[in-house]
Amino acid sequence: MNLPGGRWIIVASLSLIGCAPGYRSPDVSPAELPSLEAERARNPTDHQLLLRLGAAYYRAERFDRAVDVLRAAGALRPTFAGAVFLGLSFEGLGRLDSAQAAYRGAAALARSGSERSELDARLTNLTRLELAESARRAVARERELAATPPQANAVAVLPWRYLGANPDLAPLEKGITHLILTDLSKVRSLVLLERERVQAMADELRLSAAQRVEPASGARSGRLLRAARVVQGSLREETRGGNLRLDANVVATQTGAITARGGSSDRLAELFALQKRVVLDLLRQMGITLSAAERQAIAERPTADLQAFLAFSRGLDAEDRGDFATAARQFNAAATQDPSFRAARDRAAAAVRLGAAAGRPRSELVGLAGRGLMAPPGAGAGRAVALQDAIDIVAPSSGGRLGRRTLARLPMARSRLTEALRQDDPTTVGTIGEIVIVIPRP
Repeated sequence: MNLPGGRWIIVASLSLIGCAPGYRSPDVSPAELPSLEAERARNPTDHQLLLRLGAAYYRAERFDRAVDVLRAAGALRPTFAGAVFLGLSFEGLGRLDSAQAAYRGAAALARSGSERSELDARLTNLTRLELAESARRAVARERELAATPPQANAVAVLPWRYLGANPDLAPLEKGITHLILTDLSKVRSLVLLERERVQAMADELRLSAAQRVEPASGARSGRLLRAARVVQGSLREETRGGNLRLDANVVATQTGAITARGGSSDRLAELFALQKRVVLDLLRQMGITLSAAERQAIAERPTADLQAFLAFSRGLDAEDRGDFATAARQFNAAATQDPSFRAARDRAAAAVRLGAAAGRPRSELVGLAGRGLMAPPGAGAGRAVALQDAIDIVAPSSGGRLGRRTLARLPMARSRLTEALRQDDPTTVGTIGEIVIVIPRP
């Protein structure tokens, strides 16, 4: 039998299906730690043994020991299971940045859609958690950070404050913040901090409405964020004429001095032109000369529809509150109101992902990693596991679609497997025949 592309591995795995004896359970418990440690003393370079030992330490919540053992396993041979349990152990230690790095390493080793999907969800959750944790660490180190020069040209746009009484306009404080951040990000000489990071700091400091527009509060926030300058501002309805007014300050974080002021008012219908005037005024006072391309980029508007922008602003507000279902609805409403509103469509998709990730427990990811804890195929393996591994090699996208529950019921999966593999890669038809032969018929 001559299989292309090294696919002889598939038949080696599949030869176990239907005839393999009982296999070692992939699960591991803290009760096994003494015996696993004894085995490790006899076989210190047994990669599979180190994986099981590291997972047992994770189960026992001895995360520091788990990290040591799993790093040793990874040095011998990087695997998806080892990288995942390493990330989980770092999470247990509160080292979220290290956990993210471990999960990114696991993503490079993932072979199926389910593995990649669970990792994406975990990384999405950790990103938000890490932003909050980073803000807490910065506040704890405030004295040290105050004595350290900020990042040159870094600018933080703090959440703006609505000072009026119309609840329909209150979400504009999130929308205006987004617009100003977007415009300033088009200036090549500036380094803009992402909105989510700045929002996390604002949430950690719990600034009152009045404090959010004070230069001293802006300077403090900027120092904690390592930004050289902070843009802060407010919007309100004027008592005469009913116009909307925007006021903005640029604060130097090291001195607390206001280095630029901008303000303008106009009808609500002219909100976008009003916001552009304020941004250009601030840049002029900051001594920044814009190129023709930068000026043109700033002049672009994400939408010209005020109602769409109001829905978008409500979506941002819901997102910051962690209400991703409402955020997705509002972003979709904005995109429906203005089909050309690309930022609304992108945010809607992101809100759906955030919502799905927020409600997903780690248990599925732990289960996927547990597959790697069993003995290698030569020592015997589960029928469904062997078949899943084989499919991942021949047709990884089909493997993700079929799922492990289907594969556990092998006879019922026979016809579905044949068609799925043929659709995935027609060049493997010969190999498919070898696979299907060893699957029991219904």
